[in-house]
Amino acid sequence: MEDEYEENGYAEPSKAGKTVKTVLKILFIALGITVYGIFLLRSCLRNPEKHILYTKELKAALGSGDVTVYTQKPYDSINENEHGTFQFSIHDIYYIPETKQLQVTVRYNVAVLKDLKNEYGLLSVPEEDVFDYSLLLDSGTRLTSYQCASTSTSRYRFKYIVFDNVDLEDFTLQKYEPGDAAITNSEGRIVAHETDQYGRTILYETDENGMAKVYTNLYVSIEIYYENDVNYDALPLASMIVFNRTYSYDKVNNYKDLIDYDGKLPIVRER
Repeated sequence: MEDEYEENGYAEPSKAGKTVKTVLKILFIALGITVYGIFLLRSCLRNPEKHILYTKELKAALGSGDVTVYTQKPYDSINENEHGTFQFSIHDIYYIPETKQLQVTVRYNVAVLKDLKNEYGLLSVPEEDVFDYSLLLDSGTRLTSYQCASTSTSRYRFKYIVFDNVDLEDFTLQKYEPGDAAITNSEGRIVAHETDQYGRTILYETDENGMAKVYTNLYVSIEIYYENDVNYDALPLASMIVFNRTYSYDKVNNYKDLIDYDGKLPIVRER
């Protein structure tokens, strides 16, 4: 074999040279697979990044001192209603008492926009978010003022929505007399779940003086409509409970790490 290479004026490739070429080829293939995998992962990413929008209200509150941020696991993680095809899901929920703001992150697949085209006979599939968001308290009050920001992948849209004027600390004090429904919490205080004349749950929690906090805003739902067909008397495309006072919620200790200080998510006041 060596004589054959010499007769043709070539030197036989060394084993070391063959090995280097093989290694380089494998590295290039691996690099290509990695780049494609990262691209595919980013385009199909299902969960949004965790962010707390740096609103002017939050900025002012932080300028006066520290704030408290609570979070709760979504009560309704995905909507289920008669529309079926309109699938929205709820992710991170943050409540800040000092600013009276509740932030909810909504996710939906771009296929929802195709459903919208079919449902309303649109000429084309909307390219941008065309939904109206509102917050409905169990008292019947509807909040339509919000600030928001958006991110997206090739398949998903993520909407960071901050509702203003949300008071989840609202309660009245009255003398509590235990009833059959009363139970005692771990601290020995009486906690009772009853319903009012409208069938809504009322939570009573007594203090050391036997006075009860009667919470009125137990359930908070986000409702989503097509922006050109907003009728609050009609069923929405989606309705999901995003806060429930009868469920436990946690304090976010590292909330400052989540605040979008540098404006990666530009805030737009839509309503």
